[in-house]
Amino acid sequence: MRTTLREEFDHALRRYRARVAVEHAGRRWTYHDVDRWSAAVAVQLADHGVRAGDAVALHMGNCVEFLVADVAVARLGAVKVPVNPLLPPSTVEHVLRASKARVVVRGTSLPTTAGVPSLVVDDGGGRPRARDEVLVPSPPPGRPPPGLAPAPPDPGIGAGDRAAIYFTGGTTGLPKGVVHTQASAVAVHRAQLLEAEITADDRLLLTTPLAHAAGLFAQSALIRGATSVIESGFDASSVLHQLRDNGITWTFLVPTMIYRLLDAAGGSAAHVLRTVVYGAAPIAPSRLAAALEVFGPVFVQLYGQTECPNWGTRLAKSDHDPARPDRLGSAGQASIDADVQVVSDAGAPLPAGETGEICLRSPYTLECYLDDPGATAAKFLPGGWIRTGDVGFLDDDGYLHLRDRTSDMVISGGMNVYCREVEDTLVRHPAVARVAVIGVPHDDWGEAVHAVVVPGPGFDAAALLEWARGELAGYARPKTVEIVDALPETPFGKIDKKVLRAPHWAGRDRAIG
Repeated sequence: MRTTLREEFDHALRRYRARVAVEHAGRRWTYHDVDRWSAAVAVQLADHGVRAGDAVALHMGNCVEFLVADVAVARLGAVKVPVNPLLPPSTVEHVLRASKARVVVRGTSLPTTAGVPSLVVDDGGGRPRARDEVLVPSPPPGRPPPGLAPAPPDPGIGAGDRAAIYFTGGTTGLPKGVVHTQASAVAVHRAQLLEAEITADDRLLLTTPLAHAAGLFAQSALIRGATSVIESGFDASSVLHQLRDNGITWTFLVPTMIYRLLDAAGGSAAHVLRTVVYGAAPIAPSRLAAALEVFGPVFVQLYGQTECPNWGTRLAKSDHDPARPDRLGSAGQASIDADVQVVSDAGAPLPAGETGEICLRSPYTLECYLDDPGATAAKFLPGGWIRTGDVGFLDDDGYLHLRDRTSDMVISGGMNVYCREVEDTLVRHPAVARVAVIGVPHDDWGEAVHAVVVPGPGFDAAALLEWARGELAGYARPKTVEIVDALPETPFGKIDKKVLRAPHWAGRDRAIG
């Protein structure tokens, strides 16, 4: 039984060496090409002092080099730290510092990072400068020779060693690292191949950031022998072209992207899709009916979080039935290797129909929060269960229904926005006296970031929004501003966000998008 990512990749790269592994920007690379290229990158990383257990940050847009560097890190037994290319420089610096990254593989579209050696790739931001050290380029394409390409030396790692640190926004204002082991990483791919229905003859179109869920799907595709078609970003017209002319059978989208595709398709679309995995929010019923009409019964919804990636629950293709709104409004049933329960404030399991905090258990939950034993202890309940911070209930058939969040977070267009982080930024503006950030309903994004501001002298809402452009990632910036004389407080002196959210969510059966 293979228990590390290195073992999984080594097995796949040799077994499928004549197949196409990845396509990007009009070029193709076979599994043998990726084998040779990733081995060369592993040597380059080792020359920079990277050893088993060291952190390597991947900070670039979508490009084939991301996948190759990802494989190289795994083959060295190093620890991947994917960095969202939309994060502001100060947050990137925090991630690199907290993870103790030894090297960062950086795209030319992104700013120079101080204090950490960089290997640069052209991720669409222009050619590297003369003084940049460039990631080992792709080897010339060719037929695989009869023998196998040499693999990097065995790093001697095992199932309990670290494989990745995923940083997620923290309610204390700074992102915290979520540590996953080799065993966790392998387990999530086993579940993903089954639940996401990835087969060896699939052609996966990946348009969302490889630093997030799409990177895990690319890894699973590589393990399975499938082909990943990587796009630099999402464009509805381009995706429809890919579906029509490039034999795409599988893709991952957030609901907003599905809406854009429907608008661009105009009621029909030529395709050979078998599976569309989506997450972050259920599809609006009217949009689902249209999507089923255009694309057929191909949709699979996932529910998870960074601490339990992707597959806490799954809403199957057969459950996407407009005639069953009770099922359609749910997040599905427990995934094949996961358990779900709902607990009271005291942590006691609740029966079906009763609302409480949702907890998950699986072989791919986090090991710990990086250098934060207090947060780790608070995350876990006895028996290996983790608290999700989401509120909901299980029905009699085991379908999970989301209702609210205990964590102060907004999910907008599939991206997590931690309100405290946005508030800590906005309150630095000299004309903001106090501020509270909440999520409000949005037809396309599920939720939009909304700032409720107690103004100071000279406050101007438009000026605040413009100022925020240089301080926050695009998805985290407030889209609307509300001016109030004072913020409501609980009896304990905390801002009462339920009061702030109530008028925006009135008449809905759930307080999250």
